[in-house]
Order: sequence, then C-alpha cells, then structure tokens
Amino acid sequence: MTTSQAQSLDPASCIRILLLEDSALDAELVANQLGAAGLQFSLERVWTREQFLQALDDRPDVILADHVLPQFDGDTALTLAQQRAPEIPFIFVSGTLTEELAVQALKRGATDYVVKQRLHRLPEAVRRAIAEARKRLALRATEAELHQSRNRLRQIADALPVLIAYVDTGQHYRFANRAYEDWFGLALPDIVGRHVSEVSGEATYQRVRPAIERVLAGERQSFETSVPYRNASLRQVQVDYVPERDADGRVTGYYALGMDVSKRKVAEAALRDLNESLESQVRERTRALLQSQARLRAMFETSLQHHGLVSPEGRLLDANTTSLESILSTREEVVGRVFWETPWFSGTPGAPGIARTMVERAAAGETVRQELTLLLPTGERSFDYSMRPLRDADDRLVAIVPEAVETTARRQAEEALRQSQKMEAVGQLTGGIAHDFNNLLTVIGGNIDMARSRAERAGQLEPRVAAALENAQRGAERAAALTQRLLAFSRRQPLQPRPLDLNKLVLGMCELLRRSLGETIELEVSTGPGLWPVEADPNQLEAAILNLVVNARDALASGGRMVIETSNAYLDASCVANDGEAAPGRYAVVCVTDTGCGMTEETRARVFEPFFTTKEVGRGTGLGLSMVYGFIKQSGGHVQIESEPGKGTCVKLYLPRLAREAAHEAEAPCRGELQGSLREETVLVAEDDDDVRAYTVECLRGLGYRVLEAHDGASALRLLERQEGPVQLLLTDVVMPGMSGRELADRARQMHPGLQILFTSGYTRDAIASGGRLEAGITIIPKPFTYAGLASKVRDVLEGRTTSLQ
Repeated sequence: MTTSQAQSLDPASCIRILLLEDSALDAELVANQLGAAGLQFSLERVWTREQFLQALDDRPDVILADHVLPQFDGDTALTLAQQRAPEIPFIFVSGTLTEELAVQALKRGATDYVVKQRLHRLPEAVRRAIAEARKRLALRATEAELHQSRNRLRQIADALPVLIAYVDTGQHYRFANRAYEDWFGLALPDIVGRHVSEVSGEATYQRVRPAIERVLAGERQSFETSVPYRNASLRQVQVDYVPERDADGRVTGYYALGMDVSKRKVAEAALRDLNESLESQVRERTRALLQSQARLRAMFETSLQHHGLVSPEGRLLDANTTSLESILSTREEVVGRVFWETPWFSGTPGAPGIARTMVERAAAGETVRQELTLLLPTGERSFDYSMRPLRDADDRLVAIVPEAVETTARRQAEEALRQSQKMEAVGQLTGGIAHDFNNLLTVIGGNIDMARSRAERAGQLEPRVAAALENAQRGAERAAALTQRLLAFSRRQPLQPRPLDLNKLVLGMCELLRRSLGETIELEVSTGPGLWPVEADPNQLEAAILNLVVNARDALASGGRMVIETSNAYLDASCVANDGEAAPGRYAVVCVTDTGCGMTEETRARVFEPFFTTKEVGRGTGLGLSMVYGFIKQSGGHVQIESEPGKGTCVKLYLPRLAREAAHEAEAPCRGELQGSLREETVLVAEDDDDVRAYTVECLRGLGYRVLEAHDGASALRLLERQEGPVQLLLTDVVMPGMSGRELADRARQMHPGLQILFTSGYTRDAIASGGRLEAGITIIPKPFTYAGLASKVRDVLEGRTTSLQ
C-alpha cells in the first residue's frame, strides 16, 4: 500500500482519495491528471482486499477503482463499499470496462465511470461526485433536523393539558390531540376525518353549532358548555374557537380548545409527500414545520391560563399573552432573563427564591406544584403554580414548562366565607346567652323599679336609697343595651322596617348630632336630590348613624370637620365581589366622612368584629360598629369603609332601593294608662322562669288584672280548660321546655278563638321570620321589660291597637 499527496494542501478543502489500482504507473497518471486540474487532494493507493477494507474504515471522500486486479476486482470492491460506506462516491477508472459493464455498475451503486484513455474526464467526475455526496449529506442533516423539530413540537404540545383540535370549513376534524382519545373513547384515526357531530354527539353539536357558524364567519368564540365524557357523565368545558385564515384573509378552518382537561396534547399536521426533487422536499418540509409552529403558537397564545417555557438553566424562552398581560410587559422585555428575576416574582418578597427552587426541582425531573400569592404590576393575585420537565424521545430534559391557574377570585370567596362563618359563630353564641341573660335582667330591673315605686308610695325613699336604686336601674339598662347590640351584630334582633325617606331622617337628626359633636367639630349635612326610598327600621338606622358619628367624634379629638351625605348608587358585581351576602343593584347611601386620625389596614380589617376596639379600657365595648354592620346586613344592605392613617375615615351605609313608593307613616296610637281601677280582664301568664313569672304576675295584679299563672304550656292549657269565665289575654314566653309559646298559642286559640296573644322572650329569633321581620299577627314585648312598658303593651293588645314590638 502506498500513499502520495499533492503539495501545499489546505486540510479544509483537501479531497481524500482512495485509489484501488495495482499499476503504479496508472496511479501516477491519475494523480497527475487530478493535480493538473487544480484539485487539492491526498491519495492513498491499495491493490488487495485487506488493504481496501482497512483504508475504507478511514472514510475517504471518494473511491477510484480499477475494474480488474490480479487478486481482487472492482465489482467486489463496489459491493464491499456499498455495504460499509454507501455514502462514499465510487468511480470506476479502468481501461477494460465496457459500456455494458459500466451501466451494470451504475445500477449496482457506482457513481460514475472513466476509461483510462479519457482521464481528462476524471477531475470533473470527482468534483461532481463529491458535490452530489455533500448535497445528499446536507439533505439528510436537514431531514434529521426537521424530524427532531417535529418531535420537539409534538412533545411540547403533549405537555399542554388542553383538548385541542383543528376543524376544516366542512366541520371535519383534520387533527386532534390524544386528550380526545381519553375524553371521547375513540382512537385518533377514528376521529380525524369525521364530522364534529359524529365525535361529540348530536346533542352537543347542536348546542355549539351557532358558535361554529360564527367562527367560520371569522369571529373568535369563547363560551362554556357541557360535553359528555366517554359518552357517559357530562362535564363542563370552557371552549375557545379561533378562526384560521389564509394569506387572502379567508377562513380555512378553526382551532377548538377545551380547557377542562387533565392532559394537553397537540397533534401536528402530517408532513406532505416528498417532492421528486430534493430542493422542493426541503422547501415543503420547511413550510410544514413553519405551519406547525404557527398553529402551536396560536394554541399557546389563545390559552387563558399562564404558560411559559424555561430552559434547563432557568432562562425564560417564551411566555403566552395571558401571562405577559399580568405583568404589563412584552415578550421582548422578559425573554432571555433569569425566570425568577422577572416581574412575575421580583415584586414579591421571598418569591424569587421559591421560583428558583421550583425550577431546580423541575430540572431534576420532578413535577412541582405550589400555591403563590404574587404582587404583580396588575395587583395582588393568587395562583396555583406548577412546573414540569419537558423531555425528548431519548428522555433528555429539553425545557421546563411553567403553568399557573389564577385562584384570586376563589380565595376571595373563601375569605368571605370564613368571615361569614366567624360572624355566624358569634351570633350563635349571642343567641345562646341572650334568653337567660334577658330573663335575669327582667327580674333585676323589674324588682328595682317595683322597690322604688313602693318606697315612693310609702314616703320612705331616702335620697341615698333613691340614688342607689337609680344607679342599679341604669346598670340593668346598660346591660340590656349591651345584649341588644350583640343581637344586632348577629342579625337576630327583631326589626320593624317601614318605608323611609333617608333625607328626612338625616335632617331630623341634625340637632341631636350637633349636640353630640360639641363646638370643636364642624358638621356639614348634604342631602342628595331624588333620593330613592328604602325600607328599614328607623330607630335602628338612627342608632347606626349616631354610632358612626360618635366614633368619628372620638377620631377628631382636636377638632375637625365631619360630613354626612346622602346619594343614590348602583353597585355592580365587581363592587360586591368581596361580600358574599351583598347583591348587585340600586342602593340609597348614607356616607359619614371625617378628617380625623384614620385607621391602619390591620385595624380596618377588624373594625366590624365584636368587642374589637382601639380605645382604652373603659371607653368602649367594641360593639358600636359591629351593631351597625349587623343591622345593615339584616336589612339587606352593604357596608363599605375607606380609611388611611392621617387622612380620615369614610363609612358608607348602602340600603336597597324600595321598589314601591313609600307610604305615609301612620301616627302612633295612644298607649294605655299605667294604672287604673280594678279591671275585669283575666290574663293567663305562661313562663318557665319562676322569678320572671313572679315579677310579671305581681305587675299585672298591681295594674288591677285578674291573673292566672302557669310554669309551662301543658299547665296553661289545663288552666284554660277549667276556667268557667273568659280569659282575655295569654301572655307567654316564646321558649319553654316541652311546648313552645308558639305551640301553646295555637292550641289555646283553638279552645278560645277570641283569645288575644302577647309573646315575650329574651331571644326573639323563634318569633321572627328570616330577615329579622316579625311574622304577620305576632305581637311581642322583648325582655327585659319595665313595669310601665308591660302596662302599656297589655292595654294595646287588649284594645287591638298594636301588632308590633315595644
């Protein structure tokens, strides 16, 4: 084996030639011919089978072979070259090769042939053979790159948990991702080519048909509908239809995306058949690749979830429009940056470290999920974040796919529910103690009142005793007011709503409010024209406004300005989104604004909680604003508070507009006299608390009534059965063991149809309907009641003058 090499060779452009030739002279002629043609080459000459196979392993650029050798031949060499290195051009250079043999050699894989008598053709044949080989090599590299790109795009599409399909203008599926197999229970070959109605079912198709017609007209569609899962249970799916247009703007089909799925796969369109020429095949495959990328980009961009693509090193490769809109940035501003240093995380303390850890775990092959609350340029928003690794066909990590589903609205709803449950718990506690507590206050306050009255009639009421009894009575009244405030907060106080003109009510309070504020605070009252009427309890509403004014007065310790305004307002769904009980609609508003010290965000978040107060011990119970909150909520309204430290406070009370015109208020009827001559009426008292019953009976007898007493409902019914004379009034507690006051009243009226009923209770929830309004025909005197209050209420009921609360 010999080697010869041309001089001044450039290794980058040098042609490596393997020459199978037994004649040294012919080899020299070949080398001279190639050199004369200006080729740069290195030539290795061999003439045996072993030498040829060994040189073939070095992968020369071209093989030149004689046809006949002493112990070897060109045909065998061609067969070996085709088996081991078919990509190397093989040219016969022989003086004995006939034209017929040459044609057969070309059919078996030879690139060309040159007879030794025409060696001047050899350089051009070498150049052409090497050029064609390089062209074939470039084509194979391009095809490999296209195949790799296609696999990568399919893997990315399969990582998206979305039902995705492409439908032509005839409403036939042209492709569908593998999520369709799981959803509809059909193999992909059974879906592609079929009509939409055949896959989704006729009922589903008829529901979405109007949307399909609109998207084929060029309108993007987004809606929710129910789709049968595997022809069984219905599932609610968020559907997006996006039209596809050609270069002339005509709709050629549409993309269908279903958002309520666990997996997302996208099938690429099949590559078109290769064209006859290699150049046209490359152009066609490139076009198909660009079209697939455009479709994937369209699916990526139309997703309502936050999607992105991150390199294994942690740099952002891409992000969809939904995600970019949340940070008010463009793709160019964030692509290429370290993912955890982008605006999605940089504005939230601690978030960059969490995001970096998630990326590192995903790069290690783990699917990571995390709930995050982020401070974005568009505001504070909550997300269910996930990061998953993206692998190629060889299971190598190629990228990381971050996804985020926004949960802001859900968390706000959960927080509203927690607040509602907390308020409900306090209300349950209040209701549990109110009955017994008011019974005690009835006995305490009633006996104080009775002791003072008897001492006055006997002329034995000394000044010190009178002062002590007066202090005790005020304490009992304050305790009763405290219980009433607790009931107001828990929305269990009985209300007497009636049509109201808020302007008239506010103007009527002006003098009282000015006296409450003092001379250092300027009060301005502004009433809005055309104010809508409302329906509310006027006494409770006045108490609520007075509470707000007194609180504002405390915030204006050094003087200042306070404004009370009335106006009309419409609250839409966004205004009441954080209040699970308020409904959108029309409201009349009372707004109390002060220029005081204001509140911090933490104080504002707790201001309506019962017993919460910023005042020093002894200056407040913490029930004022909670009472306002409970009353407004019980009246179907909404409370809004705005405040900042040093900038004052604004509290707005929203009361629903009354649909009908307000009726004129009737004059209050005259109350019955406190005492009189001996009366002929008989009153039956049913009360399970011995002390309250004894006090009530003594008061009624002192008023001149004939009184019967019973400790429960059964005893009261037995007394009614034994009475020969009529009983005019049944005074009964609402809550009693064994038989409630309501049940007793119903059975007693069956026995005596004309019997008047007066209920009493320390906790009136069982006597009122939902919303805090008295049921029709119910008259009640709430505990604790006074001697005078009992006397007046009994006369009103006996004379048919009232069906309301005391």
